[in-house]
Amino acid sequence: MKNLFLIFTLCLFSLFIFCGCTQDNSSQNALSHAKLMNKITVGIKADSKPFGFIDKNGTPSGFDVDVARQIAKYILGDENAVEFVYVTPNSRISDLNSKKVDMVIAATSITPARANVVSFSVPYYQAGQAIMVKNNSKISALSDLNGANVGFVLGTTGEKTIRSLAPAASLRAAKTYPEIFNLLKNGEIEAILADDSMLYGLASDNKGYKILPKRYTVEYYAVALRSSKESEELREAVNSAISIMQQRGVLNKIKATWIPPLHS
Repeated sequence: MKNLFLIFTLCLFSLFIFCGCTQDNSSQNALSHAKLMNKITVGIKADSKPFGFIDKNGTPSGFDVDVARQIAKYILGDENAVEFVYVTPNSRISDLNSKKVDMVIAATSITPARANVVSFSVPYYQAGQAIMVKNNSKISALSDLNGANVGFVLGTTGEKTIRSLAPAASLRAAKTYPEIFNLLKNGEIEAILADDSMLYGLASDNKGYKILPKRYTVEYYAVALRSSKESEELREAVNSAISIMQQRGVLNKIKATWIPPLHS
């Protein structure tokens, strides 16, 4: 009887060890998983031309899309080994940490607050916040925003900048860039404060608007990954890919494709 009990105990212990090993193997790191699946799932924007948008053929397009494809080419040897998932400024961090995507490439600025909850790659683009107004607007500087109705997009760094530099401005928020632009177009706000790269996309598609020349911040866009041990190797691979893209002039070519020199 004692022998049977010992055998039963050993079997349970072996089963426990086996299950534990199986669980460890299944929770492989993000880079190994991407290579196993031959696919990287990337969160991008759908409404932020020229960085992430849906073109007339219904295809994901833009600066961030091209960066994602080049990263997939470097890591997996195939620029088409990418599954794109549309995210918003408000959802991109939660979509990443809930493992809906492997990484976010969505004009995401590096900030201390974000760095507390995600892991950033090295930067791949530098932007700066600017003001967009109608051509006939009397607003010519940040100080003119005090007392004016000013719009920003939720989940972006624009709100912090406005509250800090123009505390008397009356703020209006929207979830997307098209929504905030429509508020400007309809006269519900007098200006938009946002990254110049985002504003350029709006101005290039709509006549009668201008971007003022002053830049009020320096924004570094980077790839956001989960801040966990499982994503460390993937982040290193992304950093290597971006470094090679810089050395070979690939990032400059992508920039020239999507972002002509900004002007007011």
